[in-house]
Amino acid sequence: MSGCRRIPALVLWLAAWCPAPLAGGSEFVGSARCADCHQQQYQLWRDSHHDLAMQVASAATVLGDFGDAEFSYFGERSRFYRRDGGFFVKTRDGSGEQREFEVLYTFGVEPLQQYLVALPGGRLQALTIAWDSRPRAEGGQRWFHLQPDEAIAPADELHWSGTYFNWNSRCAECHSTGLQKNFSLAQNRFDTTWAEIDVACEACHGAGAGHLAWAALPAAERSAGDKGLRSLRRAGVWEYIDGLSTASLSKTPAQAATASAAAQLDSCAHCHSRRNITSADVFGKPFLDHHALQLLDRGIYHADGQILEEVFVYGSFIQSKMFHQGVVCSDCHEPHSLALRQPGNAVCGQCHNPAVFDTPKHHHHLAGGAGAVCADCHMPETTYMVVDPRRDHSLRVPRPDLSVSLGVPNACNQCHTGKPPSWAAAAVAAWYPDSRLRGPHFGTALAAGHSGEPRAAALLAQLAAADQPDIARATALSLLQHYPGRQSLDAALASLGDGSSLVRAAALQALQMLPLQQRFQFAGALLGDSSARVRAEAGRLLAGVPTETLTAAQKKRLQAAVKTYVDSLLVNADLADSHLNLAALYRQQGRWQQAQAALQTALKVDPRSVAAMVNLADWYRQTGRDEQGEALLQKALRSSPHNPLVHHSLGLLYVRQKQLPRALQQLQKAAELAPQISRYAYVYSVALDSTGATAKALEVAQQALQRQPADPQLRALQASLQRKLGR
Repeated sequence: MSGCRRIPALVLWLAAWCPAPLAGGSEFVGSARCADCHQQQYQLWRDSHHDLAMQVASAATVLGDFGDAEFSYFGERSRFYRRDGGFFVKTRDGSGEQREFEVLYTFGVEPLQQYLVALPGGRLQALTIAWDSRPRAEGGQRWFHLQPDEAIAPADELHWSGTYFNWNSRCAECHSTGLQKNFSLAQNRFDTTWAEIDVACEACHGAGAGHLAWAALPAAERSAGDKGLRSLRRAGVWEYIDGLSTASLSKTPAQAATASAAAQLDSCAHCHSRRNITSADVFGKPFLDHHALQLLDRGIYHADGQILEEVFVYGSFIQSKMFHQGVVCSDCHEPHSLALRQPGNAVCGQCHNPAVFDTPKHHHHLAGGAGAVCADCHMPETTYMVVDPRRDHSLRVPRPDLSVSLGVPNACNQCHTGKPPSWAAAAVAAWYPDSRLRGPHFGTALAAGHSGEPRAAALLAQLAAADQPDIARATALSLLQHYPGRQSLDAALASLGDGSSLVRAAALQALQMLPLQQRFQFAGALLGDSSARVRAEAGRLLAGVPTETLTAAQKKRLQAAVKTYVDSLLVNADLADSHLNLAALYRQQGRWQQAQAALQTALKVDPRSVAAMVNLADWYRQTGRDEQGEALLQKALRSSPHNPLVHHSLGLLYVRQKQLPRALQQLQKAAELAPQISRYAYVYSVALDSTGATAKALEVAQQALQRQPADPQLRALQASLQRKLGR
């Protein structure tokens, strides 16, 4: 992400993927009641990471050094101490003043622990100074900052006191049970409650009052099919079949007809995914129908689907062959303790014959050595939050050949850092000369789509129709909107009836290439889709269609779908992004005053939101009030001085005001901060030419073309500038 701020992994989770109340349909009873009958599961759960996800701050739960310890961050000193049995920190608040805060709760235990303090409006905030709880021998037992490479000023939207680190919005639901966010938009405050402070039994199985009522019935009156709670057990066992080295899932005929892995995966995915909730009632519902899953977008994943930023497992796992063969989380992890079912390679040996796979003949390293660890080759680690290594759950074979062609990482060179990827690719090719696993990869199409290659549309269209993971096909469709044409349109239309709601929603995104008047013809049928997520996307896409062109029945379906979309946004009314999306919807409908009000609400909810400031400044531009827009953009620049969009917007404003020297300064900064965005270089080049610096303008355009060789605007600009220079 050259030129862009690298947001810490936790911040990325907090920034974009937001909770809504979990409804189990009955009253919560507490894990202690579950323990009365399920003692074994309860004991396994005790002291697990779920159990310790959040705790009241006490001498027993706080791991950090509060013995009058000090920590310095870019010259800013914070102090951690105890008083009257409480735990306190003195640090700089959002106004820049040193203030004392009492630590109310701990967050997590290993390999780090964060601390929650209170701010006005019922807000709990996670401090960005955290405790490294690893042993001292591993570099732990110290205070550290989650953003160690950049000084975060109090006005910055990434300061700990801002919405990116707000517990109520960003973290609470997946660290507690039965959470009710209880946000009042009118008062801009929270009254958040929970049934249990940690991730307890009912977080996964649902509120337990109905189950207790079932258990109290005489045995003869109990229904075997409905026990009053959600069962997450997957029927069937993994068994070896003669002649095969990998186990297969075996079910009885009755199990094959009724059992599914979906319930367990949907339950885990609710928290172990990077997503946005689109419904107020998601518990027990199909995950993809009520969540907007993060696709394999640039800056989040590598082009081949490997993790780049923190994506919390599910988006990686559904790329894997194991997922498509029926593997679920509990095949590898004990669901209550969260520990691996077996230590080390033995967990893989449950299904992959160790005599075949756990040998030097397969892994080509010394037995028992680092290169012989299955997970190191097939689940390489990426470290987030400075000290927290997470494994990639796409369970892929190492592909150093893709490192050569696409520039993506590979497991081999994570260890052999002194060797080039071409060396690793040659070694793997020599070990497995006839491997079918080194064939074409969807990453080639996604990389082409990201970089604007001439062949991008063809490759993305092929991927959309290929036998590839749904998340890769959906990503291809979402990219096709940037490549309008017959081939792209045909691929999108063919995907509107796909069996995956993830793919159907992405196909609707692709139809943004069409003029508004043509969209209803193709997408209107999906206003009544079985998936709420798809209906919402159809409502967003078609919201601006003139209703006088529709029949009464069509109008009714459109209004219902738009309402579904609006409701999906207001689930997270405490987030500025929800109101930015509402503003975009209102603009599409021509409801200009509502659009302005939504932008102003976004800034009310989050006064530091750079996106809200930039959008409202653009609104002022459209209404001839650039002076107000300039003030907003200057404020945005103070909040996020390295944001290329702010510099670009400010540069365009100065162009309109004919302040060309100031405009060039801002446009150049934007182009330098985000060289991967060709639009910034294009506008900077045009501005240079307008001042007579045509040779410099051509140089900027040519440098941008080296990065984006197929960009049609840049190619046309280059030709125009060359003609102007007599070339």
